[in-house]
Amino acid sequence: MARAFRPKPQTCEIEAPGAQPVLGPAPVDQPSCMLSPFSTNLWAFCPVFPASPVIPLTGLKPVKKETSFIVGDQIDSVETGVSLITGNAQLDQGDRRVTSDRMTYDSNSGIVLVNQGVHYASPSMMLSSPSGVYDSTDGTGTFQDTYFLMPRRNGRGHANVFNILDDDRSQLYNATYTTCPPGHDDWLLTAPDLYLDTATNTGEGHDVSIGFFGIPIFWSPYLNFPINADRKSGFVGSTFSFDVINGIEFSAPYYLNLADNYDATLYPRVITKRGMQNGAEFRWLDGIDQGMIYGDYLNHDQLADRERSQFYLSDTARFDEFNSLSTLYEWVSDDQYFHDLGTDLTAVSTTILPRHVRYDYDDEMDWSFMTQVEDFQTIAPGIVPERFSYRRLPQTVVQWSNNEDISGPQFSFYGEAVRFQRDLRVGADRTDVKPSVSLPFSDAAGYFTPTLAWRMTDYNLSGDSFTPFRQPTINVDDRHESRVMPIFDIDTGLFFDRDAGDYVQTLEPRLYYLRVPYRNQNQIPLFDSVQPQFSYLQLFSDNRFYGADRQGDANQLSYALTSRFLDSLTGVQLFQVDVGQTRYFADRRVQLNPGTPAATTTYSDVVGDMLYDFNEVWSTTYSQLWNPVTRQTDLASVLLQYHPGYQQVINFGYEFLRPNIKQPSVSFAWPLKGAWSVVGGWNYDVVHHDTLEQIWGFEYDTCCWNFQLAHRRYLMPNRRYDNVFFFSLQLKGLGTVGRHLEDLLQRDILGYTDNQFSEPLQPEEQPTPQ
Repeated sequence: MARAFRPKPQTCEIEAPGAQPVLGPAPVDQPSCMLSPFSTNLWAFCPVFPASPVIPLTGLKPVKKETSFIVGDQIDSVETGVSLITGNAQLDQGDRRVTSDRMTYDSNSGIVLVNQGVHYASPSMMLSSPSGVYDSTDGTGTFQDTYFLMPRRNGRGHANVFNILDDDRSQLYNATYTTCPPGHDDWLLTAPDLYLDTATNTGEGHDVSIGFFGIPIFWSPYLNFPINADRKSGFVGSTFSFDVINGIEFSAPYYLNLADNYDATLYPRVITKRGMQNGAEFRWLDGIDQGMIYGDYLNHDQLADRERSQFYLSDTARFDEFNSLSTLYEWVSDDQYFHDLGTDLTAVSTTILPRHVRYDYDDEMDWSFMTQVEDFQTIAPGIVPERFSYRRLPQTVVQWSNNEDISGPQFSFYGEAVRFQRDLRVGADRTDVKPSVSLPFSDAAGYFTPTLAWRMTDYNLSGDSFTPFRQPTINVDDRHESRVMPIFDIDTGLFFDRDAGDYVQTLEPRLYYLRVPYRNQNQIPLFDSVQPQFSYLQLFSDNRFYGADRQGDANQLSYALTSRFLDSLTGVQLFQVDVGQTRYFADRRVQLNPGTPAATTTYSDVVGDMLYDFNEVWSTTYSQLWNPVTRQTDLASVLLQYHPGYQQVINFGYEFLRPNIKQPSVSFAWPLKGAWSVVGGWNYDVVHHDTLEQIWGFEYDTCCWNFQLAHRRYLMPNRRYDNVFFFSLQLKGLGTVGRHLEDLLQRDILGYTDNQFSEPLQPEEQPTPQ
């Protein structure tokens, strides 16, 4: 399922303006705030303006019915009730202040006429004007030729006429608005009338035009926009891209802030070569429950000549710290849906879509319990229905162990009961239980843990056909199959360490002996079992298969060695290497599919992993499988990474899998001079002499606007190349025209978004399918 995330609001870390607010045009050379390359933050504004330095703006009473206090260098009575104040004239009323060189005050009406260097300050607005009128009876006013800014926000602008309606609302005429810092009117919103409400953090305008460096780029008869990072209804940014298959794509999502605990978003999308797609999403969040529902519909895909649609439902209810209920349902209309219409480029590789309703209980000490009904939609082209994954209707898993803090024998229990169903294939009711007892001995120098388990698996087969599609050699003569076997293992290891100057080096040898007798399991169909790629962790597993349909026979000893280098002061690990191998004392007769010859090798591949942090910015990882019989490497991967900062990363990698995978790769994201940055990636197939994927892009990013351009060329399953172009122009504080590249870059550039200072997503920032 393709997903996008709403970024968390934040501001740039640069020094705020000085004590005296700048209300008019600032010097052109005033610096703007530059952000990290390809920032994922939609609301990375320029620094907010400070509160008024003229008057305390917190903790005061509202204006209504507050007494006005007027002072000045000279006060003259002009007529009855009318006074003229000249020289440093100042009116204070509640949390507002009006200052000018000349002020006329009518005590009968409460009207104040001001001119000659007028300044107005309140908690929500600060103005600079040559003249104006202020009504002290209700706190309203009108100012001419006004420059304004909003304290503790990012907005500022100019209006020929600025009307203060109350503490939070203002009406502007012939107005401009921007979030750029003073002196940098890179983009400007212009409207004959503009309404600002700092209570709801909303701006509204009619006949709105937006200019970028003086060039008109957008017009709308009506526009509703936020004046800070809070949620509000309105357009949340348009997307634009082009590729050779779909043509031009354009989308303008509209966000509906319905309530504090639920919202909705509409996703209209135009694809020139396919048609008009409409989507909608609804999200909710309350005390125990949160979730979302999403769907889209394309009435007639002109390329595929059919309807296309998608549906997604996710809900999780946590009743208390132990009990939870989750629901997930995903569906698309056809196998090629994500390939043709997915906006997340990683969705192309999706092969199954899960659906389940699941209840969990976990006391985090002894007991855990799970029961669910689960199904999958298979969307991998070429897989016939007879090979689809089984439904679990239902599945129940129970696990128990006595508290590990208790000395003496450790008892545990695993039990599963599941019903497998699938059309055109054998079904079954399967019960799998595995009680075990271990007697651990451990201290600071090492440990010794023998474990005895007893695995009992029982099948009641069902279905009209008793010849599983994937196993035509099996004849199921009986509706009942069972398997019972003991499992015995000994896990033991030692810990050594020595002082190596600034570091502590450890040496950790480990032995793992496993004994499982052979049981013929050829009559048991495969419902959920697979044999994974051999790895270091499998050296210490009591079953070389995943799933209960196969329990591997074993008489083997695994031996491994781990060494670490730790910082002697902080304990931070700088280096780790693991190497190990398994010695087989008997052939492995149990195989995944009947008819497969027994494995007769005496030794497994030598498996090794290494992780080395050279310093705070350089690191490398390496893993390898080496075959002692052929004396060749069967699998290897290496990654060298230079990562000095957030979204500053260079990766060099190589993947090898005998016989036909040899793939070097390089990827990077790096800031250039000033606000420029560049990203790129390349993945090459040495065997077939093909470039699998390449991407390049650049960005120019300031605190009030951002421009991104990228191109991706990748090899499709039909061995043809597709080319996709993306661009994004983001006016921070209004929205985005273009397509954000973060999903693409996170997939293609390892470490691109690693940031030790990042904060977790909040409830209102749940995933959104697109």
